[in-house]
Amino acid sequence: MAPISALRLMVATIFVVITTAFLRLLYILSISSALRPGRTTKHLNTKLSHMVVVLGSGGHTAEMMSLLRDIDPRRYAHRTYLVSSGDSFSAGKAAEIERIIQSKHVQSFSAPTKVGETHSMTGTWDLVIVPRARKIHQPLYTTLFSSLWCLIGCLRALHATSKTSRTAPYEYPDVVITNGPATAVMVILAATILKLFAVAPARKMKIIYVESWARVRTLSLSGKVLLWTGICDKFLVQWESLAKKINGTGSRRKVEWKGFLVE
Repeated sequence: MAPISALRLMVATIFVVITTAFLRLLYILSISSALRPGRTTKHLNTKLSHMVVVLGSGGHTAEMMSLLRDIDPRRYAHRTYLVSSGDSFSAGKAAEIERIIQSKHVQSFSAPTKVGETHSMTGTWDLVIVPRARKIHQPLYTTLFSSLWCLIGCLRALHATSKTSRTAPYEYPDVVITNGPATAVMVILAATILKLFAVAPARKMKIIYVESWARVRTLSLSGKVLLWTGICDKFLVQWESLAKKINGTGSRRKVEWKGFLVE
């Protein structure tokens, strides 16, 4: 029997790896489809949850503050805010978001808990810094390298959250919510990679993407990329006309419209 050549062995290995990855991706997408429009879940999840919030710079963070105004900290007992390096504005606003959330559930409220502190009614929150995907006015030819570095940082950050989770120790976060900064794409991609290679369970890190209120006629670049890949569990837009334009006349809805989500 003739020995198997190294080239044939390599081709066979690559084929098996690609096939396995493809089947795993199909499995993840099928799990994700349970949260999409037109689908209903069999039961209501009432357990304590760990939520990751991606804060962008400027307007993205201002919108996220409004989006999270009615979050129940008794359910989302661990809230992790992920910000880009050098974004002191968003880092400061994380504490402001916590002040708004906690003030609605604590009697005689005076000040929010500090990073890492735990309250019996509002749980705990922390702040995680990752490399910036792209700086303002950064040349496009260098964006690939900074985005790759950001992706590596996001993989490390998400893996680290599983070790520090207060709601389910050594488990990955339940939900990732973002509204469109460039770093958000890297965070979502990192979460998908971790699930693709079975490092994280497919049922964890459900992706909720909320398109910016400012996007009236077209999606942002981040939104276009994420909609094309189909890796978001929920994709929300804030203008009915935009939702109708994207969904068309077919029965399958690609995005959801729930009205204005920001004030």
